[in-house]
Amino acid sequence: MSKYIILTKALLKNGNGLLNDDKKKKIKAIAIAAAIIAACIPTIIAFIYFIESAYDMLYKINQQGLIFTVGINFTFIFIFFFAIFYSLNVMYFSKDIENLLPLPLKPWHIIASKFTITLLYEYLTEAAILLPLFIIYGLKGHMGAIYYVYSVILFLTIPIIPLSMASILNILIMRFTNMGNHKDLLKIIGGILAMVLAIVFNMKMQKLGTSGMNQQQILNMLSEGNNSLVGISSKVFPGVSEAVKAIVFSGSFVGLKNIILFLIITLCTLFIFLIAGEKLYFKGVIGISEAPSARRKLNNKDLQKVSRKSSPIKSLVGKELKILFRTPIYFMNCIIMNFLWPVFLLIPFFTEPEVFKNFKRLVPVINDTKWIGIIIIISLAAGIFITSSNLITSTAISREGSNLFVSKYIAVGYDVQLIAKVLSGAIMGMVGILAMLLVILFLMKLPLYMILIVFVSSIPGILFSAMLGIIIDVAFPKLNWDNEVKAVKQNFNGFIAIMVGIGVSVLMAIAAINLNFDKFVMSIIAILLFLIIDCILYKIIVTKGVSLFRNIEV
Repeated sequence: MSKYIILTKALLKNGNGLLNDDKKKKIKAIAIAAAIIAACIPTIIAFIYFIESAYDMLYKINQQGLIFTVGINFTFIFIFFFAIFYSLNVMYFSKDIENLLPLPLKPWHIIASKFTITLLYEYLTEAAILLPLFIIYGLKGHMGAIYYVYSVILFLTIPIIPLSMASILNILIMRFTNMGNHKDLLKIIGGILAMVLAIVFNMKMQKLGTSGMNQQQILNMLSEGNNSLVGISSKVFPGVSEAVKAIVFSGSFVGLKNIILFLIITLCTLFIFLIAGEKLYFKGVIGISEAPSARRKLNNKDLQKVSRKSSPIKSLVGKELKILFRTPIYFMNCIIMNFLWPVFLLIPFFTEPEVFKNFKRLVPVINDTKWIGIIIIISLAAGIFITSSNLITSTAISREGSNLFVSKYIAVGYDVQLIAKVLSGAIMGMVGILAMLLVILFLMKLPLYMILIVFVSSIPGILFSAMLGIIIDVAFPKLNWDNEVKAVKQNFNGFIAIMVGIGVSVLMAIAAINLNFDKFVMSIIAILLFLIIDCILYKIIVTKGVSLFRNIEV
């Protein structure tokens, strides 16, 4: 146990955060945390407004506990899915593994320490979803002290089950994909396979969670009141039902019984994870950093082919995209992200066939020209969100790390280098929008003009997020990292960009719904406004951005 504690402390200090002994780094961490909170304010306000409205509506029928059913289920699913990527990066792809393996440590020491580090970051995700729920429900329901004790216990333990399950899945996958040559390719295949299995698992569990419940049963439960609906969708993950009942019925014996059951399930899941790690982790991680090299002799024709002339901007964009595709961590966290949102859109249609039938009824409504304004605003918001969530530009400078000195000496202007990074993020943002459009085409037949409207309307939003991301990262680059995970997943610049993207998208949606104004005129104003903002951001990049880039010390 002492080795686990020592290792965990060492990994935390190496994270350049608040636990670091360097005062400058502590101040920087505090400043970044303050910036994150500021960036999250619009999203938090919108989320609080939504929870309060939902609580008031459900309170009228005495089913207010349903917000915990939805909230805790969503938290489990969200943490599980993204933990697939994060735990994979931390446990297998970080370069500190090479230093840890020769030490006199057991497998469980390493995976438990890395699990703890991952868990701390998952608390940030959980706080954004569940903390407002706990506080608003407690204040509006005038809950007692036991409720708040249970809230703290659940907050600290809820991420353990989905994170343990994601880590177990990764251990099994990497045990059988870490073999032979082409390890980078196998890492990518293993990560994609883990993601596919996670999606399939979610779909199967959601079907299981809603099976056996017909509309009449739901209506009967609804009429009962007394939070009778809290168990409807609480079977997606083990422990969810117990967590929901523990907090909703915290003032009775039902709550006490369920909090105990939930803690037992949590400990069992964690124990299974540690056992699996002890048996399989070393077999999956040893030699994972090795890469084969291929040597071949180039003739004159080959030499001319690989050294052909190209424009600087085209070459730099190509270089950026090649690195993103060839580096497993960047591929899983920056490239794959552009294709996840269409997959999320498809999940309800596979789990609930009735949703597909109801969705098809929307086709005539969407084709009605009076809805074009709303469609344009939604497309613009989608471009902002998808591009900000792929983390490409918001980590572009940080990903250079100690190799940034190369950018200082190549015969290409800093402005061209920064714009090339912007274009690489914008291109993948457009790919994400096109993937979404392909899914929509699969679900419903839309006219070609509607597809063109959606794609063109998203471009100002894509450029906004791409340029904002590069401005954030060039102002606060994280160059001091020893593995690619820290450059992407432990880089708060990406988190700030995502929060800004979510906040702007949510504010646009609220404005479109609540403002009593012609939607088409509103959409045109929004497009023009973002085009003006894009021009301003471009000017900032080629002036202030270049100055900041020049002054970065490597």
